Amino acid sequence: MSSRKKRQQTPRRKQLSAEGHLGQRGINLVEQIVLEMGSRWTPSGPNEVGIDGYIELFDPHTREPLGRTLAVQSKAVSEFANDTEETCDYWCTRADIHYWMRGNTAVVLVLSRPTSGEAYWVSIKDYFGAGEVGSPRIRFSKRSNRFSLESLPQLLDIATSSSHVLYLAPAPKEERLHSNLLPLIRFPEKVYTARSDCRFAKDVWSLLSGAGDGVDGAWILREGMMLAFHDLGEEPWFLVCDPGTVEAIETSYWADSNDPDRLRTFVQLLNRTLRSQVFGAVRYWPQEDCYAFTASADKPLRRWTYQSAKQKSTITVVQRYVHTAGDRKYQWLRHLAFRGQFRVFEREWYLEITPTYRFTHDGQALDRFHSERLAGIKRLEGNRAVLSALLLWSDFLRRPVDLFDQRSPVLGFGELVTAEIDVGLADAAWLSADETATRSNQADPVDLLYLPFPERDED
Repeated sequence: MSSRKKRQQTPRRKQLSAEGHLGQRGINLVEQIVLEMGSRWTPSGPNEVGIDGYIELFDPHTREPLGRTLAVQSKAVSEFANDTEETCDYWCTRADIHYWMRGNTAVVLVLSRPTSGEAYWVSIKDYFGAGEVGSPRIRFSKRSNRFSLESLPQLLDIATSSSHVLYLAPAPKEERLHSNLLPLIRFPEKVYTARSDCRFAKDVWSLLSGAGDGVDGAWILREGMMLAFHDLGEEPWFLVCDPGTVEAIETSYWADSNDPDRLRTFVQLLNRTLRSQVFGAVRYWPQEDCYAFTASADKPLRRWTYQSAKQKSTITVVQRYVHTAGDRKYQWLRHLAFRGQFRVFEREWYLEITPTYRFTHDGQALDRFHSERLAGIKRLEGNRAVLSALLLWSDFLRRPVDLFDQRSPVLGFGELVTAEIDVGLADAAWLSADETATRSNQADPVDLLYLPFPERDED
């Protein structure tokens, strides 16, 4: 029997096309991602000539159709061309580009590697523009061109013409927003004024140097007149004031005034009173205009227990760091701090709290790299760190009597102003679009040591 006859008698075995199998896996990957977006995928079916399917966009939260559709061409490969950590390439045929560009439908090209689950996309008409097409190569950025469920906002932009306005409903979930405003719910009804021969604050302190524990800094001196919330006719204040000139005036004269000068005087008195009230655990530093937890060089580590959003938590408010270079050691301390500004809205007074930090080398004097360390931690910290610090300071300022050396606090504060909303903020979506946004959970583990996250929770 001839070899020709043998070949005719041997049946050709059926095989699944490797190219077709890879292409279908790429389409399946596109469909999976589209479904994760909450949208609908419709394949073109047989006889397609350049469009593998269509994405009908839906609101992922209400599941309502948005009336927008995109055409998709899927290109699946076993390996990316010119593959690096940042980019990869794909060469289109000019026939495909001509076909995609001549229609009035937005066309998306999705390049995928099914074996690794990676997919990247571009808008064809935006990439090649309206002019004559030059090189048919498309270079994909693996960061900004990643095809994932977070691509929905960009797909909406492409599918929506400039003559239409499209609204995507926010996530329907309840959320509490915390402001940084702490209501001032209590202060004395009277402000005491008296004439004084002292012209400078140092003169007052000199006369009161031996007066004992009854002396504080909760007073102001303006043009020979002293103002305070405590009775200036009592001991030891008659040492610096003329008792015969003491007068008690309603606090509303300043607090409810429309006169800017009176309001400034009242704010100055509030500031001096707050500085005196927190003195001990916390100290005001005029150079940085901030309040910071105190610590000594020999006992730098300091923790504080406070009421967080859900339960009691403990946080390190003063932390020591040591860097060794050769045979020398460099130490610095990180103090949790805040800047406070009294503000009035609709005749209601608030303390605006802005969390920050103070870096020292001995608990007192600023570290030589204070500015650099402060800028670095501000770049790293995320919403969780800021909220944690805000709740700490709110809890600290609302502590009961025994926090302030057994003295009843002159100023009383309520809880932070909050708002309940019935929609959620899609943090992942807007952060992914902001190239400068740095989230604390993406920071280097070593850098996280600087962030004031709760260290443990207590029942």
